[in-house]
Amino acid sequence: MVFQEFLSPKICEGITIDLNFFTPNFDEEGDPVMLMRAHEQSEHIIYTRFQDLIPQIEEHYGFEHRGTETVMFEYYDEGTKPNLHCESSDWIRKKWVRTRDRDLTCLLFFNTYQDQVPFDNDYEVYGGKVEFPQHGFGFNPERGTMIVFPSGPHFINAASHIIAGELVMARFHLAAKMPYLYNPANFPGDYRSWFSGLY
Repeated sequence: MVFQEFLSPKICEGITIDLNFFTPNFDEEGDPVMLMRAHEQSEHIIYTRFQDLIPQIEEHYGFEHRGTETVMFEYYDEGTKPNLHCESSDWIRKKWVRTRDRDLTCLLFFNTYQDQVPFDNDYEVYGGKVEFPQHGFGFNPERGTMIVFPSGPHFINAASHIIAGELVMARFHLAAKMPYLYNPANFPGDYRSWFSGLY
């Protein structure tokens, strides 16, 4: 699911300032790595708006919402390379094993993709496309847009290499009353029909 304009540009700008991500982190080889932190005030803003969407998400995916994890804010500095996520599971003994109580994942963008000049470093990023390799599609960042997808191994994802600018995202997870099992037969077609207004 895609919720465009979930947050206004002004609110996104305020949250980005409040998060105060100024100092990148580096690995042993000197490459920048993703930073992650919580922020209670920003989380409250997101939760307040998110509550109204829960019935729509429940109907779309056919699940009953039980709870929502803490919102974690991620910062990708220029040069940060992809890092694959499987939100609910780990690869153990050659198979995916559910190790976390997560059924749906929400990603909220605070920057907008731009590959042309002029380029505004305050809110634009070149790179950072969230890609779903198993489905052959991805989402370029769009400030204020939130995407919601199943947390299991069918939707492994990664933000692509940050070539210029910075990427800030919020990531949080929903738990269902009964474990959600993604069934592709319930979602015929592919991303072109799922998101016909975007592709």
